[in-house]
Amino acid sequence: MNTIKELLIRSVIIRIIIYLCPTYKQMQLLLIRRIGAIIILMQTTYLFSQISWEYDILFRIKHNNTFINRNLPHISIKIDKLSASLILLTRFLIPPCLLIRKNSIYRPYKNFLVYLFITELFLISAFSTSNLILFYILFESSIIPISLIIGTWGPHKEKIKAAYYFFLYTLRGSIPFLLRILYIYKNYNNFDVQSIKNSKTHQTIKIILFTGFFLAFAVKTPLIPFHSWLPLAHVEAPAVGSVILAGILLKLGSYGFLRFTLELLPSTSIFLSPRVITLSTIRIWYARLNRLRQNDLKRIIAYSSIAHMGLITIAIFRRNLTGKSGAINLMIAHGLTRSALFILVSCIYERHKTRKLVYYQGLAITSPIYSTHLLITSLAHMDIPGSLNFIGEYKCLLGSLENNIITTILIIPGIILRTCYLLLLYIRLTCRNVSSHIKINRDLNRQETLARTRIILPTLITGIFPTLLEKRHNLIKIIDCDSY
Repeated sequence: MNTIKELLIRSVIIRIIIYLCPTYKQMQLLLIRRIGAIIILMQTTYLFSQISWEYDILFRIKHNNTFINRNLPHISIKIDKLSASLILLTRFLIPPCLLIRKNSIYRPYKNFLVYLFITELFLISAFSTSNLILFYILFESSIIPISLIIGTWGPHKEKIKAAYYFFLYTLRGSIPFLLRILYIYKNYNNFDVQSIKNSKTHQTIKIILFTGFFLAFAVKTPLIPFHSWLPLAHVEAPAVGSVILAGILLKLGSYGFLRFTLELLPSTSIFLSPRVITLSTIRIWYARLNRLRQNDLKRIIAYSSIAHMGLITIAIFRRNLTGKSGAINLMIAHGLTRSALFILVSCIYERHKTRKLVYYQGLAITSPIYSTHLLITSLAHMDIPGSLNFIGEYKCLLGSLENNIITTILIIPGIILRTCYLLLLYIRLTCRNVSSHIKINRDLNRQETLARTRIILPTLITGIFPTLLEKRHNLIKIIDCDSY
């Protein structure tokens, strides 16, 4: 049996065992979860490191004309550097979500596991397909368990409102995407990207298709003015919800731009890219200026995330190899560093029951381990050399510089502003006298330290050894499984 099948089977078996265990407190459950996570992570990392992936027939779809009168659509699985990177990112972020949970919050624990693992399944499947209708189904299905996590375990009274707002906003933005997919199937009788992209279509039709694709991915990324759901969702989400939302779910929009918008509609992307780049530049400055007036730590990170995703969108629509490579690197780095920041914010919230910035200062005295982790994560967020953030942002700027120097000149002051703000924020939190509101001098425990280290360590390793990500450019394998 090949490695792919072993990975899938072991992953499913471990999750079934965890779900069927009668109580959470059993030591056997802890042992199974940790050993299983290590085995699956090692196998996923091994798959990513291979120069060529040898597959048996992954699956076949067989239908019976007695029940189905029409042929099933052509199904294609595409795993390349982009897909493998985001799948690996998903596999890295799910185990820390199990470490940072609190029994008093995530009850009933079995329901929490079900939502978490279903989210993981939908995301990995979405990153693996090049079939439009299958991607749409997975694209929309991934928001259901996240909405349930926000609505069930959110810490505030407005969690139900935030869950509905997040669900309906993203669902409404994807309706034009579905209509465009149905139009493509009606005209080409196919959902597969490889079969559609070489077809001849009138430019007006391409622009209409582009708007539907762009709207769905712009809401998910999110681009301004489609961003209002993100700060509210982050504020009301528990720590696990924020980690998945910022670390993985936002990448579906960028993945859609790279996989479908640029690949299906290259000429239209060239024609409309100046407008998208202008919108993304406005988004960067809007998010960074709006962040200056925020008092909630989660809102600060949320607006910072919007600005970073704007730079990724600019690099994508520059349509050169340097920009695309930088966008992929920055997507991974963004997912890791933002997740680490949300974990750190959740740690102090669980101790002091507030995220207001005015209540925190002198954390270096009361929580030295926490302050050290905050310093490392903030430096990575500032894109210092030696981190994957630096490599990704440097390549994004180079890619932007190749086509238009004006956009790069407009972006750089925003980067300087972000660095200065983060330095001042760190000094404000850690390097003053101890605040009178901090009554509990309790530092990070072992699980919290392990979860945060588990996330930020890959950023530093890949920043010091960037060839781990760059030398696998030929990881392209397309498996077509036709109905028969």
